[in-house]
Amino acid sequence: MGPSPVSSSSKEPGVMLDQLDQLEESILQGLRLPLTGMLLVDEDEVIEALNRIRESLSPAFQQAQALINQRQDYLKQMHSQGVSLIQQAKDKREQLIQQSVQEGENRAKQVMAEAAAQRDTMLDKARQAVAQQEQALQKKIEQTEQQFAARRSQLEQEYVTRKEEQNQQLEQRRLQALQELERINQEKVRRKELTQREVDDMRQDMRTLCQKAHAHCEELTRQATATRQEADHYAQQVLDDLGNKLRDLQQVVCATRQEQATVHAHGRPMATPRQRTAPQGTFAATQLRANEDRRSA
Repeated sequence: MGPSPVSSSSKEPGVMLDQLDQLEESILQGLRLPLTGMLLVDEDEVIEALNRIRESLSPAFQQAQALINQRQDYLKQMHSQGVSLIQQAKDKREQLIQQSVQEGENRAKQVMAEAAAQRDTMLDKARQAVAQQEQALQKKIEQTEQQFAARRSQLEQEYVTRKEEQNQQLEQRRLQALQELERINQEKVRRKELTQREVDDMRQDMRTLCQKAHAHCEELTRQATATRQEADHYAQQVLDDLGNKLRDLQQVVCATRQEQATVHAHGRPMATPRQRTAPQGTFAATQLRANEDRRSA
């Protein structure tokens, strides 16, 4: 950017004021005609002063137009920056929401996978334990049946030699064998019931574990919702700050427009000789700098 026209405009209005003062002094120094109210002045001096004032007005108007153009460029720049900040805040909010939801879903999937793996492991262990117990029971039954068959053969051989005695002994031993077999069957049933209870307990533990995993998933979902609400609150704060800044800029623009309308409507205020007033461009620039310092603070 080139040098600001405010510094040069602060001198040229002063030159115009000096020239107006000289014109006023020339008029006051003229001769007043008695009984007429008319005043005689030096025509060449007055025309020369008016020409100097006319030559000074063109650069002042150009500098005023340059100030107006700079103000419009500044307003456009601030508006584009505000739109960019709003878009960045929206993008940041969406990114935080998507990240929180993705993390919650990944954590829930991981917990469900761990629970399923643990459930499968416990079921495999339970099946292996049941299979081992069934194999042990089957072996014991086979051994008992073998012993019973051997014992029956022995009793048959003795029956040939000692029929009556062996009949009684055989009956007694048969009853004992039946009782032993009944006891073995009862033991088998009891162990099957015990195994079934263990399997039911394992299933109950698995259901409890699944309920805990579901509760943990719900907790992760609530945390994701809270994170989304915080992101919305942060975005709302950013939007409120931008709205306040835009309102301050609008107030500055309105004040500058009112000053320009006052200058164009009424012209320069009346001034006595040697009196100096601050130029409008300097006042507007000072107010803009004051508003920028207040916003930065």
